[in-house]
Amino acid sequence: MTPSTHRKPWRASAGAGAAFIALSLGASSTPARSERQEPNGSFVVTAQTAGGRLRVGGVAGDLGLRNSRVTAIVRKQDGYLVDFWTNHPTLPTAPQLRDTTNADGLWQLTPFISDGIKQRSLRYDDVRSVGDAVVATATVSIAGARVRIETNYRLTANEPEVVITTRFTHLEGGTTNLKFQEGLKWGNADYYVPGVAQPLNTFEGRARSIGRQGLCGDLQWIRLDAEPFHFEFKQTHPGLAPQILTSYELVPVTPKTTPTLTRKLRYEPLVTAAPRAVPLGLLQASVVDELGRALPAKLSFVGLGGTKTPNFGNDGNESGVARFVWSGSGHFTRQLPAGNYRVLATAGPERGAERWDVSISAGQTTEVSGRLPRLIETPGYISADLHLHQVPSVDADVALSSRLIAVAAEGVELAVATDHYAVTDFAPTVAQMIATGDLARPLATMVGSEVSTVGKRFGHFNLFPMQMGDWVDSTDTTPKAMFAEMRKVAPQGILQVNHPRWPDLGYFQVYRMDPKTHRVPLALRDQFVEDFDALEVFNGLDAYSHPRVRLVIRDWIAHLGRGFRYTATGNSDSHKLAFEDPGLPRNLIFHGAASHDDQDVYAKEVDIIDGIKRGRVLVTNGPYIDVKVGDQGPGDTVKSDGKPVLLEVRVRAVPWVDVSQVEVLVGPKADRLRAVPVPQTGALVRYQETVKVPGYAKTFVIVIVSGKQPLENVYATGVRPLAFTNPIWIEP
Repeated sequence: MTPSTHRKPWRASAGAGAAFIALSLGASSTPARSERQEPNGSFVVTAQTAGGRLRVGGVAGDLGLRNSRVTAIVRKQDGYLVDFWTNHPTLPTAPQLRDTTNADGLWQLTPFISDGIKQRSLRYDDVRSVGDAVVATATVSIAGARVRIETNYRLTANEPEVVITTRFTHLEGGTTNLKFQEGLKWGNADYYVPGVAQPLNTFEGRARSIGRQGLCGDLQWIRLDAEPFHFEFKQTHPGLAPQILTSYELVPVTPKTTPTLTRKLRYEPLVTAAPRAVPLGLLQASVVDELGRALPAKLSFVGLGGTKTPNFGNDGNESGVARFVWSGSGHFTRQLPAGNYRVLATAGPERGAERWDVSISAGQTTEVSGRLPRLIETPGYISADLHLHQVPSVDADVALSSRLIAVAAEGVELAVATDHYAVTDFAPTVAQMIATGDLARPLATMVGSEVSTVGKRFGHFNLFPMQMGDWVDSTDTTPKAMFAEMRKVAPQGILQVNHPRWPDLGYFQVYRMDPKTHRVPLALRDQFVEDFDALEVFNGLDAYSHPRVRLVIRDWIAHLGRGFRYTATGNSDSHKLAFEDPGLPRNLIFHGAASHDDQDVYAKEVDIIDGIKRGRVLVTNGPYIDVKVGDQGPGDTVKSDGKPVLLEVRVRAVPWVDVSQVEVLVGPKADRLRAVPVPQTGALVRYQETVKVPGYAKTFVIVIVSGKQPLENVYATGVRPLAFTNPIWIEP
């Protein structure tokens, strides 16, 4: 199913820190006649070159190469190879991409040089067509010498490969031991190294090639010289593939030597080790809701009695990733090695769970079924994940259909598409899946984008809802200019600061906000713009660490104390299916009166946005918190007349979600009015109390709930329950 997206051209900065921009350069799937053909057979990229292809980094004016099999684009401004795709539709070889055939197979190839001590990015200052190649040249001063570095890109006739040759010519000065490296990014999948049986996300060593499965088929990076590559890559976050750093052994560059390196990128099937043959049996499972209706759901597997917990790999689709399987209809069929397993079926933290201990026999089918009833009712609140990535993002190799099945299986009712450098619409895919029965329940969607700054980087920012055709320039800009453009593009939309404390990618961190005073340095305050609506306080990649979330909670509370009414949100930021589980965490957004939970998915977009802007939001990965003063809830203002007000607190959780503590915090210093342990019980209502809150001064109150026992159905170990409300404001 082809995603509906829109992108516009960009101009990116050079260097190791420059992000890749994905864009669509046109609507035709064949080479445009308007491409200016050079005498040597290369061409100048036009707005029609990519033909609606996703994740393309080239822009009009760049230089392209094309043969009968593939197209490559070299960026004019810096000489980087940024695109390499097959000319004819080619199915991907990574299951999670399903039938995506309209996306580029390469992210970017970035050169670096060093004197053995300090590494710096290399920007080619002269990029031109020469003969049947594109040649990029740079002159650098390094280690007491001037050296010309010339890289030649050439396609082999009628072969799906681009051959890259780099020559180092000494110009003046003494001998230099220049070191050359390249950073390779080509999607979000594990890598295959010859001689290693399993795909890898972390590796350091020497090899003649490395490969990946994915868009346009298997793609391999191959050394053609006598020496092998030295590869180094290390995954820092589950679900986000690392850059491959390729290092070359160079002889010294002298007046009498001209070292040369040759390597290629080639679409060619990987030779992988055959999986070890094991006896397999079949599990068939089905789940329904309390009324016997089909229900999207998720299965989690754990081995019992000496049977290993299954691992379906990192790069599968809804049929299996890690130890999980998802279904949009509640019907599952999965092969498993013969053995004993505990199977947990869930459909989000508002519903009960089913557990089956099953014995799988070789060649036999085991059948189980059950109900996942809604135990926690939340009519008038829509469950939303406001930060989701999929194939239009260069770092999310997940087809839209697989993403939506996983979202629905977690009980999320609203999915907001927030791809990097792209505007994506889930709605056509949802409609198609409902029609085919691949999705048993309706799912609300919203068009959006994660506006990710490039060049002068200062963070990532969600904007939604948007319209197809909208665009925000995020290259070499400033917060003031970019926020103003975001407001112009979506005047009624939500501008959300994402993961504000992440190094390099967090707005607060880039502007060096002090974690104690929660202010940026005086010298940076004129640049730091505070005109945003929502703050992503709880990001899925921080889910394993309550202290990391608490740091941002403190930032948020301090800003509330200074008069900013930012709405706190919690979102998965999911880039794969299992590794940042969609809906972990999620937002319960009040949109208005509803008589039944089934009505929430039909909430009006304008009412959802109003609910977010007014702070009528609960953030949770499991527990549910109901708080009110009289008939006023989160986001509302209560007039106290200088007297204490009565805060009614109720905490609910399904039996498989732990609740251990309830905290009531008041004011900008987060004074603890209550910190109450909660006894272990399987009751739905875990805690209920009326708390007196001082009303003699202008303040606000927030409730936080946490659990000690980790959630059972998530990928990362040690993810404990956590929920918090937005504030109820109190005025004398």
